Amino acid sequence: MAKFRCIECKTEVEVDANEPTKRCPKCFGRYLELVSGEIKRGKSWSAKSFSVK
Repeated sequence: MAKFRCIECKTEVEVDANEPTKRCPKCFGRYLELVSGEIKRGKSWSAKSFSVK
């Protein structure tokens, strides 16, 4: 769980940080600012492997 603040209505809410789409439960805004906690991130673009033929 991470704590976010909605940029549109300024409501602070705790949401699961691993959810693919995070929305404010009050105004359903998509733009959330991380207040506390961590967001799981994937590999960086340079770390991804691919094959070239």
